[in-house]
Amino acid sequence: MSSPRHTLTLLCCAALALGGSACGDDPPSAPGGPPATPLSSSICSPVSYGGPGHPQYLIVVSSGFLGRYKGHGVQTAQAAKLVLTQRSWRAGKYTVGLQACEETSVKTGLPSPEKCARNARAFAENRSVLGVIGPLTSDCATHMLAALNRAPGGPLATISGGNSYVGLTRSGPGTRPGEPARYHPTGRRGYARLAPTDDVQGAANALFAQRNGARRAFVVDDGGAYGHGLAATFTYASKRIGLELVGSARWDPKADNYRPLVARIRATRPETVFIAGLAGAPELIAALADGLGSEVQLMGGDALEPGSIIEAAGSGAEGLVISIAVLPNSSLPPAGRAFADEFTKRFSQRPCCFSIHDAQGAGMLLDAIARSGGDRARVAEAVMTAKVGGGLVGDFSIDRNGDTTLNQMGIYRIRAGRIRFETVITPAPELLARE
Repeated sequence: MSSPRHTLTLLCCAALALGGSACGDDPPSAPGGPPATPLSSSICSPVSYGGPGHPQYLIVVSSGFLGRYKGHGVQTAQAAKLVLTQRSWRAGKYTVGLQACEETSVKTGLPSPEKCARNARAFAENRSVLGVIGPLTSDCATHMLAALNRAPGGPLATISGGNSYVGLTRSGPGTRPGEPARYHPTGRRGYARLAPTDDVQGAANALFAQRNGARRAFVVDDGGAYGHGLAATFTYASKRIGLELVGSARWDPKADNYRPLVARIRATRPETVFIAGLAGAPELIAALADGLGSEVQLMGGDALEPGSIIEAAGSGAEGLVISIAVLPNSSLPPAGRAFADEFTKRFSQRPCCFSIHDAQGAGMLLDAIARSGGDRARVAEAVMTAKVGGGLVGDFSIDRNGDTTLNQMGIYRIRAGRIRFETVITPAPELLARE
């Protein structure tokens, strides 16, 4: 657990990201219905609100504001705030405020299962909360979704910009027994995600490896839901395109060193190594780069954080390929480019990672609330049947499972210490591990 002082620091950080009142201040009063009840200041920032009086309802951002992913959390909060500002803090006739809530472990800098579960319970129990943006990772989602689905009056609408583990919404290769039913125990769904699932990501990586001359691949994962599932989808697609799999292994994030694992991988003579996972990835990549040399292409999924990898691996990070379902701002559709320009003006930095997706999710929640008022079940139903035209990330709909119909995957490479866009890949349907 964090100390009270540390908790206050991170919540003030979240509040500053939102541009709300100083920590400890109360939001002002509002007409048109009872005021929203803020979530506890022990886990969330103060309410950010720029409309008249009190907000009647709340949208919450559940993300990370500590450790290697804090930039993601800050930008998600800023993106959601900008959407609310552009909508005059309203969803139709209803006023809506925003809170940002921490899900990251102080010790590890990664999302904490305990905090993820705690957030979900707090959101579900507070009837002022009508929508959730997040969580940050798929592993966190596995600890949140059942509680959000059982929310009183729910399910509680939840939209993630970046979760990609297939088992959250569908069964298939790499998913676990009981998935996805365990995440919607009421039988009604309220969870949608705007990034393509990992069968798209795995297939895109396999295709990119093959197109760049690789014939032999080794797969390594961290054993988490995200890592195990992503490794399975890479394997599935590789077999279908004729990319030979020469081995697979699991890495232990708590290992003293990775020399035995690197030696095992080197013995198989791979031309590419696909890294699927989260915990300990920068240290593993540093060891792989040192032990395998630059002739072996290292690749990984969207959980790899370039800054941490460059810091850990130094020149060994050069050439690392990372996939993420995000295109450069210049490649966004008109609405997305305009939003990115406004974000840059407001916050003096360009939006990156999944912040545009999360902004799209905030807009979808506001549209759903405008149509459905304070009825949680109706808000969730509106999200699950959403069709978006001219959106920030393009034209898409949410399918019956809660997945986006957009299947573009951006491929990036670290060059000269910076992450640079390479290409976009949209895998053919027959390469996707879908049942």
